[in-house]
Amino acid sequence: MPDERNITWDPEADRRIRRSPFLMRRFIRKRIEDRVAGRGRTHVTEADVDESAGMYRQYRFK
Repeated sequence: MPDERNITWDPEADRRIRRSPFLMRRFIRKRIEDRVAGRGRTHVTEADVDESAGMYRQYRFK
């Protein structure tokens, strides 16, 4: 079943995620979107990326 959520991203948050390694990008992006959706939101901000950076500190987000 495809994911029916329509999660949008701030342009700066999206730019920062694109700096993570290609092979991990989809995984990290999904984890951030899952966290945002779990909080009842539909928009990812830089603050969400900052929060996730602690969990994935080996990857560059800035």
